[in-house]
Amino acid sequence: MISHSSRSSLSAAVDEAYLVFARHANPQRPLDVCLACCVSEDVEHQLRQWPLKRLPAKHFYEYNCSAKSEVQSAHEVGYFLPRMLELLADREEIHHSIEISLDRLGRCPQHCWTQEEQAILDRFALAYFDVILRGGPLGESHRLLHDDPLCVLLMLDVGGFAIEPLMEHWLQCEHPHATVQFVRTTYWDFWEHFDYSNAFAGDRPEFRRKVREWLMAPEHRKRFATKMVSPEFLALAESEGPVGHTSFGTMVEGVFEQLVQ
Repeated sequence: MISHSSRSSLSAAVDEAYLVFARHANPQRPLDVCLACCVSEDVEHQLRQWPLKRLPAKHFYEYNCSAKSEVQSAHEVGYFLPRMLELLADREEIHHSIEISLDRLGRCPQHCWTQEEQAILDRFALAYFDVILRGGPLGESHRLLHDDPLCVLLMLDVGGFAIEPLMEHWLQCEHPHATVQFVRTTYWDFWEHFDYSNAFAGDRPEFRRKVREWLMAPEHRKRFATKMVSPEFLALAESEGPVGHTSFGTMVEGVFEQLVQ
């Protein structure tokens, strides 16, 4: 299960985000949303006027799914960002697809954040990804995209985060559930075509290249193969449920075969 220290680090990152991004005042002008069909006038007004911590996930669902400008206002996004990060940390849906939940953040101008703001964003990303890796079982017959590490890496890449430190953290993480996560996500989404098969990654060749090179590196394959024969992983693997009609044992065998080829 998720460790107390992992959750504490994530909560601390969210709390600090509220402090660091406080320089961004609530928007006084109409938001960059489509009022014709995407966001109601009431929700648009409430987003600007209600206390930030009171804003519910459904408001951000409308805000993030709305038609929007190609380039986003850093001050508008910066104001909402702490609450969006908090909702993500609580596994709330702020977009119809987890992979593009931080699309607005990724559309902000490059280098628009202060050094302190960028530091807390990076800290949140690492703490959030660590919780994803160490979390409890994903369920008996389905996978929650909120808990799929490759989907989360794509979300963060779309949001403009550097994913290399996160992949390195995954490689070095000795928690057996991080290896369970590796087996589940790569079995379904990588090894068949040796490319990350996610529709939202189709137009992100650089992201797919980074993932492919990371997974195919001989030293990384050896490292994960070693993790997959550890007593801790093997004990946890026995309790993992299937995905559809595919047992977790079948996934383990398939992934291990790819790693040792």
